[in-house]
Amino acid sequence: MLGDSASAGEPNQGQDASVEIAPLSSQSNWLASMKATEKTLIAHEYPFYSDVNVISEISEGLGPYQLFNAVPMREDGRVAIAIVLRTELYEDNSWPGAAPRRIETNVDRYHGAGSAEELASLCSLGLGIRLRAGDSNRTFDPRDPRGRFHSHQWRLTPTLVFDRDRPIVPSAIANPSLDSMRKKLQSIPTIEPRLFTELVRSARAYQDALWIAESEPHLAWLLLVSALEIAANAHVAEAGSPESNLRELQPRLAATLESAGGEKLVAEVGEQLKHLYSATKKFLRFCEQFCPPPPAKRPSVEWMKVNWNWSNLKKILNKIYGHRSSALHAGIPFPAPMCRRPDKVGSEEFSERGVTALAESTLGATWTPDDAPMSLNTFQYFVRASLLKWWDHISMQK
Repeated sequence: MLGDSASAGEPNQGQDASVEIAPLSSQSNWLASMKATEKTLIAHEYPFYSDVNVISEISEGLGPYQLFNAVPMREDGRVAIAIVLRTELYEDNSWPGAAPRRIETNVDRYHGAGSAEELASLCSLGLGIRLRAGDSNRTFDPRDPRGRFHSHQWRLTPTLVFDRDRPIVPSAIANPSLDSMRKKLQSIPTIEPRLFTELVRSARAYQDALWIAESEPHLAWLLLVSALEIAANAHVAEAGSPESNLRELQPRLAATLESAGGEKLVAEVGEQLKHLYSATKKFLRFCEQFCPPPPAKRPSVEWMKVNWNWSNLKKILNKIYGHRSSALHAGIPFPAPMCRRPDKVGSEEFSERGVTALAESTLGATWTPDDAPMSLNTFQYFVRASLLKWWDHISMQK
């Protein structure tokens, strides 16, 4: 999803809407529980690790799932088990593609993790906190209905190293209410499986970005852009003609081409660059449709705020997408001012912008405010809020 263009044989570029795929494990299990005539006696528990605590829990109303508050007693910032997921397990082999029928590569439902991480990533997105699932550590079955603890640990316990007094994404240091996720999670069985797969992939990219933002912010930028791209590819079917995209996204280039060779040359160059600008157009179109309102907490001084009108946000997002392409294809990382702790006023006011002066120079480079227009903390808010609006949108499509 980090590439500029989508080719017919390239995986993870959004699924063809005409192709029916089987639900992901977390969704399939929920749908199976709705058809079951008896309550299952098989269940597993999974720890969800985080650096923050959550408030409340969801012990009912999520089909075969429960999310318990682990109430960790720990020092601030230390990664610990914050939530325990209990999954009642139902078998369902009736969905097409649920089990492989032929020996051939198929990545329609692949996102790199299992059902517990699907739910952890959705909760990470919904709550705006760092959250990762561990391996199952308790199993319930007819032989031992009270549950048997085990330490089958295939993955390392997540770790997190950063300066908690100087966070790059301060909004992720919060103690949200887990119950606020109830309505969003209850939509899982109602979403079309193809779109649910893309929602999970977007959530996984966001989850990974938030987890590494404090140590590798330049990579977090790439993952956050990717999170929007995944959703945009799933949502936006077309992105304009090659010529119109070139004229809209590179008007100066289009004018130069037209003066040199007329409309024919503009059309020819537009065709050559259609993959690049088609991807950008889909990205911007998605962002415009699901553009969130400004953050609830904003700095009190105007020079720290981003102008939240779409005409200005479009320029900023286009610039961010350009930085993403430069990082991937030219090895030029995102600007340093966009990868550090946002400027701070008072105890809880953080700048929404990258460069706040006339220019900023460091590490042998210089950026103006137009070229470093937004902080990672603010872009994280934009990505999360946009994806949550899209989640609501696809929840109402059935």
